[in-house]
Amino acid sequence: MKVNFLSDFIRFRRFININGAMIAAQNQAEAMKKHVSVSINSSKMDYDLIHSHGNFLYTYRIMRKARKSDIPIIITAHQTNMDTDISFIFSRSINEIVKQYIIRYLKLADLIICPTENSKKLVKKELEVTEQIRVISNGVDTQNFKKSQKKRKEFRKRFGINKPTILSVGMPTSRKGFIDFIKISKENKKNIYLWVGKRIFPIIQPNNIINKDNLIMPGYINDIRTAYSAADIFCFPSYYEGEGLAVLEAMCSGLPVIIRDLPVFEKRYCDGKNCLKARNNKEFIENIYYLLDNPKEKNRIIENGLQTVKQFDINKIAFKLYELYKQMV
Repeated sequence: MKVNFLSDFIRFRRFININGAMIAAQNQAEAMKKHVSVSINSSKMDYDLIHSHGNFLYTYRIMRKARKSDIPIIITAHQTNMDTDISFIFSRSINEIVKQYIIRYLKLADLIICPTENSKKLVKKELEVTEQIRVISNGVDTQNFKKSQKKRKEFRKRFGINKPTILSVGMPTSRKGFIDFIKISKENKKNIYLWVGKRIFPIIQPNNIINKDNLIMPGYINDIRTAYSAADIFCFPSYYEGEGLAVLEAMCSGLPVIIRDLPVFEKRYCDGKNCLKARNNKEFIENIYYLLDNPKEKNRIIENGLQTVKQFDINKIAFKLYELYKQMV
């Protein structure tokens, strides 16, 4: 069986910031090589099935062509109109345009995959999708994300870090909780706060008041594992996620995780068991102090997180996809 993986983010990665959709497409394509022959963004019609992780015109054009040849199409729905960030100028105005385009894009699918039950609900309700939907996680490479003392020492030496460090990963936007992260860092000057991620539209995104005292922002880094290894706590104040791959990566890297109490995290993550949840900045700060002051509790949450992430190993996800592909073909 030959499968064509589509991703606008991979195709234009030189111009577009790395994100969860790109990582998911790359990881799944690599893992699927054990089961099928894989092409990436092929414009030829010599494959048995398309699995799209895209959302834009490049992949849309290829799928329109494949539809005429009766080639089955699976789309993993990474983006919805909810991804339109309120920190962008005119974002509220373009929200409806984005919504209508995504609806049109998803209608090309024979089957839609959503990474979580909450994502499925949003796709059905917000995008009014009637096509068949399956829930399958994007998966994480559990062999790749492991804590490294060597990487930890190198990263902390590079940035002069000698205090407990709280990490967050993602584009520094209000939707990702970046402004809250700055406020939290200002309230807790005893520790170092580290935000890893590149601003994709620095010209039209408004400037934020950056805390220069104990906030480090290296932007994009080639090996995100070095940041996970260097940190002591993963703090994820995001207001909306389709799945939140960074949470799985952090757990896999042996970090205790503090997440915002969102519907998308309800079934997978249990407050006080494999993570801590917060509803506001005050609770994020309280949870950070709690983990730093209670190493036994911190280690317990880390161990439970490591057990949780095993369920979402990329090889297990690849086998689920393979079974799905066989049904489709």
